[in-house]
Amino acid sequence: MNNENVFFNPGDAIASSHDYKEARRSAQIIKADRPTAGQIVIAQNSKNGTYAIYFADKTRDEAHGEPYKIKDKL
Repeated sequence: MNNENVFFNPGDAIASSHDYKEARRSAQIIKADRPTAGQIVIAQNSKNGTYAIYFADKTRDEAHGEPYKIKDKL
C-alpha cells in the first residue's frame, strides 16, 4: 500500500464506493475501456473513508481539494 497524500476535488471523481474491492473492480473496468486515458488512482478520503477513482492528472492543491490517501494506481 502507498501512503502518499494528495488532494482531489470530489466532483472530479470517475466513481466512488465504500468498499475497496468494488472500487478496484470499477477502476479496472474503466482502465480496460480507456487504456490510453492515463493513469488511474484509487484514493481513500481522509475524512470519511470512502474510496474514489480519479485520473492522476486531476490532483489539486490544499486550497482547492480534499485530502486523500493513495491506495492503488493502475
